Amino acid sequence: MMGSSDLAAMYTDWTAVILLLLTAAPLAVVVATAAFFIRQQQKKPTR
Repeated sequence: MMGSSDLAAMYTDWTAVILLLLTAAPLAVVVATAAFFIRQQQKKPTR
């Protein structure tokens, strides 16, 4: 009984981590690309 409940708890924890990564990864990519473009624009002198 104990082992199965622990396994279920671990499984739910892993699914939560995976869901968090799936939602956070694209957001991080968008933020990173936006920051990169902003820095590139700041480096270049505006025409």
